[in-house]
Amino acid sequence: MNKIFILYINFSLAILFGQSSIVIPVGASMTVPDNAYVCAETITVNGNLISSGVNVCGITDPDAIASILEASALNEDGYYKIGDEISITVEYNKNVLVTGSPELSLETGSTNQVARYSSGSESLILTFNYIVQEGDLTSRLKYVNASALSLNEGSIKDLQDKDADTVLPEPGSENSLSSNKDIYIDGIIPTTGNVIDGLDENDLEFSSSLSELSFNWTGFNDNASSGIKQFFIGIGSSPEQPNVESFSDVGTNLNNTFSNLNLINGSTYYGFVKIEDKAGNSAAAVSNGVTIDQFPGPPQVVGYLYPGDDYQLPNNHSSGLSVEFSEPIKDVAITISSPFGSVTFDSLWQESRTKLVYSFASPIPSFSQLDVSLTNITDFAGVEGTNKIITYNTSALADYNYDSNIDAVDLANFILAWNTNDLSNELGPSTGAVPNLAVSPDGQFNLEDVMGFTRMWHWSRKNTSTGKMLSYYGQELSFDFDDNNLTVDWLEGANVGQFEFEYDPMYISINQNNQPQNNNLELSYIDTIKGFNSFAFASRLNDKYQLRSFNINTSAKVTKNIELHYQFYNQVGVLLSQGSQSIKVKAVPVEFALHSNYPNPFNPVTKINYDIATESFVTFTIFDILGREVITLVNQQHVPGYYSIDWDARGMFGTNVPAGVYFYQIRSEGFIKTRKMILLK
Repeated sequence: MNKIFILYINFSLAILFGQSSIVIPVGASMTVPDNAYVCAETITVNGNLISSGVNVCGITDPDAIASILEASALNEDGYYKIGDEISITVEYNKNVLVTGSPELSLETGSTNQVARYSSGSESLILTFNYIVQEGDLTSRLKYVNASALSLNEGSIKDLQDKDADTVLPEPGSENSLSSNKDIYIDGIIPTTGNVIDGLDENDLEFSSSLSELSFNWTGFNDNASSGIKQFFIGIGSSPEQPNVESFSDVGTNLNNTFSNLNLINGSTYYGFVKIEDKAGNSAAAVSNGVTIDQFPGPPQVVGYLYPGDDYQLPNNHSSGLSVEFSEPIKDVAITISSPFGSVTFDSLWQESRTKLVYSFASPIPSFSQLDVSLTNITDFAGVEGTNKIITYNTSALADYNYDSNIDAVDLANFILAWNTNDLSNELGPSTGAVPNLAVSPDGQFNLEDVMGFTRMWHWSRKNTSTGKMLSYYGQELSFDFDDNNLTVDWLEGANVGQFEFEYDPMYISINQNNQPQNNNLELSYIDTIKGFNSFAFASRLNDKYQLRSFNINTSAKVTKNIELHYQFYNQVGVLLSQGSQSIKVKAVPVEFALHSNYPNPFNPVTKINYDIATESFVTFTIFDILGREVITLVNQQHVPGYYSIDWDARGMFGTNVPAGVYFYQIRSEGFIKTRKMILLK
């Protein structure tokens, strides 16, 4: 039966040699003080064989060399990645002291690494640490050979200061590292491939969904090392990091669809795919980005103010014009120009940037053209649309009814605006040349406005097409034409009247007789080349017109027609009457005259013309060279006019007169004239 020893040793250093076998049963104890040792062939505690301990040894020979029993590791079996620390243990049969930094050379692939001593001095077990480096690879970690433990200018000694043995168990043999532990070192970073926006091989540039994004990936592998364990996928608003959806485990799937997202139209999103091998090494790749285009296709202009080709943009247009787009617009360049320069404007986005409203901040030219140019039309996805030019014809200044003719109705509207102080219809001050005037309103009606209307009225008269008859409306014009004077009755209730005459300018001239009335606006335009005269009259206050009188002169020998076109409007611009009248202008000489006969000399007939200016009794007589009466051709009352008579060289009895010199004479009240003619035979 074995005896149990309870030893209390109080000296500084003692070595106790006991029997070949020490057994400490359950419930018993043995205390070994510091710096004391118990050595036996075997030591069994609680039924377990103890082969090492701080104060326990299994050495029977105190002079024996400290030698290595086994190599192992504190790490569990499994895969280890770059940066992981492997703690390798080397166990001696007796306690050893370590100085310096001994190293353990490890077989780790193309480049061998070392595990450096870290702890265990004055004990049986020494620990060496090794951190997995990129490029390291071994399916079962082992040291390079039995001599892999090097002192590296340090030392390993037993407690008797004898050099310890550094020979390891042969790699792969019993008690070696690779025999005791299955540690897979994977320092190879997995290979990334391509991350594709969408679910097929065609990478999407745009997506219309605001809640869903899909990605797939190809070319990822870890063929050179531990193999793929799983993939992680996330979404980022930039190619820097997945800040929209963090990485989530998708196993070994090669595609994934995210749902219930809150994506922003026009933003670009990037798919991140991270591959992780069995050791935990990982690498990530990112897609080239997919832009959210909620409205597929390029943006388009889908609407703008354009009632028709005949539409004229009012010269005083102040409200905003608008352009509507097929989708929200991020950027557009807009310029407004005319043949006379650019036009400044203010603009404002409305309806979630699908409608651009702009208003003019500078005057627009009259009777011109505006080009609204829209370029760089870009939606929030960065898709650029086709440039667009919208062209507007601007109305003529003072053309209130937009018929390209400044006439009586416009004069009526101008007077109405003046009387009611409607400043939206100001016509001055203006700059530029007629008709392309640009108005800069000054907030009052004054001479500048009168000048604006006058200039445009004259321009319109100059460019009016003649020969256009006005359809009859209202009361027919009442007039009297006598002794070269045309007197027109002013229509009762009318504030504005306009009279336009068309005539043959070679023979006829027309002017007005009346003097201008105070506080009234009176305009006249006389074109003696075209034969077109226009007169406009407007009563601003209650100084009503009654009659308008015009002087009409003619130099024609025959009756001529003139065309009179008239219009009357009341004080609020309502048409009261209009129409056209054809007036006959009879030929009336301004003085008596006797003209040369023709031909002269003659045979046998000659023609003689004479003019009668006033109603008179007229005699026309032929005399021979001796003054004897040959024949009286005319002896009667004449009304004013142009006359002609033929003489066939016969006397008062119808007989032919001889060749020679003859005289013809006309007599009337206050006028006598004689001329000579020659008869040839």
